Amino acid sequence: MTKILILLVTIMLSSNVNALELNAKAYYVGNPQTGTKVFAKNENDLIGPASLTKMMTLYLLFEAIKNGDISEDSMLPISEKAWRKGGSKMFLEVGKTAKVADLIPGIAVVSGNDACIVVAEFLGGTEEAFAEMMNEKAKELGMLNTHFVNASGWPNPKQRTTAKDMYKLGKALFTDFPEQYKVFSRRSFEYSNIKQPNRNGLLSAGIGVDGIKTGHIEESGYHLVASGKRGETRLISAVLGTNSMKARENETAKALSLAFAQYDTYDILNTTRILEENVPVWLGEAPATNLVASKNLSLYIPKKDYKKIKVEIAYKKPLIAPINKGDELGKIVITTPSNTWEVPLTSTTNIKQAGMFGKIKQVLAYNLGF
Repeated sequence: MTKILILLVTIMLSSNVNALELNAKAYYVGNPQTGTKVFAKNENDLIGPASLTKMMTLYLLFEAIKNGDISEDSMLPISEKAWRKGGSKMFLEVGKTAKVADLIPGIAVVSGNDACIVVAEFLGGTEEAFAEMMNEKAKELGMLNTHFVNASGWPNPKQRTTAKDMYKLGKALFTDFPEQYKVFSRRSFEYSNIKQPNRNGLLSAGIGVDGIKTGHIEESGYHLVASGKRGETRLISAVLGTNSMKARENETAKALSLAFAQYDTYDILNTTRILEENVPVWLGEAPATNLVASKNLSLYIPKKDYKKIKVEIAYKKPLIAPINKGDELGKIVITTPSNTWEVPLTSTTNIKQAGMFGKIKQVLAYNLGF
């Protein structure tokens, strides 16, 4: 049994899920299927992203492929800037071309800085222009605390992100490009007779991890954005600022294992389920309507908290016509020991305002008690 798996067994037997503390500068763990935050600390603190930056480079490349602007068979030119770039490399040769199908694992698996520059220069014209494209996409994805200045994550004091933003990017990669996402699970990649391993050691830890990306610079420490699945449940974690490669794997494994073991998904609200039936409507052509949730709501919460869920429904009485189907007439408040959610309460029917005779009839009936 590996050291990681021994650690996981110990944690699962002894830890309290509400007392999780990771040895990292910041982290955010969530369930992308329900949008539920599981664990987080310092999730909005600014940190240098290192090679996690490459996740955005790949996002834009995948998007270009999806839009038909480029294909996996496209051959991209290798500039001297790309060839000379230090750090982790795919070992591209200046003056030649590289196929997009090779550049993808060259970035996702072996974290090639040279491959990132090739992609950036082709899609953006220059790496600097490509960085602006990255920042625009970050805004679209809700990564409001992230700023990129290059395509590879090469250290720069102006390049910053947060654990929460990297969680959002990991979620977007999986959600928007499920087929392309599979490249992150590759254990190794060989190019020009040079075989390099994936730096994400959790891919072989037997805990369901199938991606995504590692990163490291001296200033920020060791990062790992990981995604994994057990049964029908997927989790994504962003653990930033650990002190070693081993630590980023152990801390990520700790968080994912606790969540998988002690949490579950519960369907709380369904738009087809009537929550309040025959609610009186004043001055309408119909006397009543039914109320339902405006959207489905599933929560990924501790199993021990399921019986502690409280649901409160609030709306003004009586309702007053006219009412349109889908109108927000109140709210449903769902409370667990650790969080609160609000969902609008809406009408299932259209009810027009009654005519003059109908209104008089209702007023008389109310005042005379019949």
